Amino acid sequence: MREWIIRLLAFSAIAILLSGCSEKGKPEPDVTEASDEVKLDTEQSKEAEEETPAPSVLDEIKEIQIPVSEETFRAQKPGIFTADIPHEEETKQKWGRFGLGDYKEELTEKLSEVTAETQDPELLFKALHYYVGSNAYDKVATDLEEFNVDWFEPYLPEPGEVEGAQEAEQQPGKAIILLDASSSMLLSVEGKQKMAIAKRATSRFASTIGMRDDVSLVVYGHAGTQNQSDKELSCTTIEEVYPMSAFDAAKFKDAVDGVEAKGWTPIAEAIKFAREQSEGSTENLTVYIVSDGAETCGGDPVAEAKAFAEANDGRKVNIIGFDVDQQGEQQLKAVAEAGKGEYISAKTIDELDQSITKQWLPSLQDIMGKSNSLLKHWGQGYDEMVNRSAIASQFWYASLNESSRMFEALQVMRSEKMITAEVYDQIKEMINAKEAAAIEVKKELNERARIRVENERQEIINRVNDWTDRMFELRKTQGK
Repeated sequence: MREWIIRLLAFSAIAILLSGCSEKGKPEPDVTEASDEVKLDTEQSKEAEEETPAPSVLDEIKEIQIPVSEETFRAQKPGIFTADIPHEEETKQKWGRFGLGDYKEELTEKLSEVTAETQDPELLFKALHYYVGSNAYDKVATDLEEFNVDWFEPYLPEPGEVEGAQEAEQQPGKAIILLDASSSMLLSVEGKQKMAIAKRATSRFASTIGMRDDVSLVVYGHAGTQNQSDKELSCTTIEEVYPMSAFDAAKFKDAVDGVEAKGWTPIAEAIKFAREQSEGSTENLTVYIVSDGAETCGGDPVAEAKAFAEANDGRKVNIIGFDVDQQGEQQLKAVAEAGKGEYISAKTIDELDQSITKQWLPSLQDIMGKSNSLLKHWGQGYDEMVNRSAIASQFWYASLNESSRMFEALQVMRSEKMITAEVYDQIKEMINAKEAAAIEVKKELNERARIRVENERQEIINRVNDWTDRMFELRKTQGK
């Protein structure tokens, strides 16, 4: 028994010993191996990142299109260093090389970086555009597209119906327009103030008669107010706001625009003023009255009109009555009759416009004068050529200034040994070729503008010729 127990204990000891050896022999986790794997993954990721190229300015430069046509010149974007050059400076004619300005040092650095990446002449030429390209091409082209000439166009008045049309067959003389600015002109017709309507119509009328006659504009009723206390001031204030002279559209408009309707209606005093102003003159003289009512200042306009007309055979008084009531119309008709002239009634805005421009059939001299007046186009034509050519030249000057910058930059690259002589020569040829292309585009733009404005002039000539033919035909049908 004792021997058996000893053997059992020995067997247990051996089992425990074997168990301990088994645990001790089990492999421990390899931390070093795991660290090496993480390190390897990191290094591989870093290498992958290093293999992905960083963004290069060449990516933008490659997208640039070298201009060869009007469309591509206009699409050219300004250079990084030249975007803010004033248009007047960029399109100014300059002589000789004028340098790269205060950005030369920075530009040299940029070109050094580009040439370190490529020696391709075309890419380097695009790089020059990227940095020092002109900013002016599109604006100059737009200026030429919008170039316009205010060609002289004579006003071509239309006569009324042939049956009622009359002719003032007389030599050039003088015309006095008496414009009613009394308070009644503050009223409205068809939703518009009478005074505003009369001003516009009077300006049109003046432009018509001003083609032959010197013109004067006299206003009445524009002083004081419609109150009784201001009657004397209003009835005695007659003013010539456009002195007798050749018609000048701008000055006449300024004179008319400055008139304000305010007071009473001194028609008689206004006609008397016209007679006194022309005392001793033997020239043909016609008074044109634009009024919306009868005399309100107690004067005798019929007597004054008669005295005016009798002073000279070449004198008369014509009246355009605008929206006049029956009583006022009777008086104005009598005034026109006493003044050996016409009374024309205008109840509406359209009738006023028509009456002022369509009641007198143009004389032979008027008709011929319209065509002769187009001789003014000769002087305008010279100015047109000078002004248009000046704008077109800006396109060329912009090209020259751009080329000068590019040549200077090219010289920098050569002197700093960034490029070879061969690359230098190739880029130089490209600069010259672009300059030649700019000249062709400039010619195309200039010619297109010339044709357009000349066509506009021809349209005016055609309108004048058509009007002249119609007026001659009207005169022919009346045996004039």
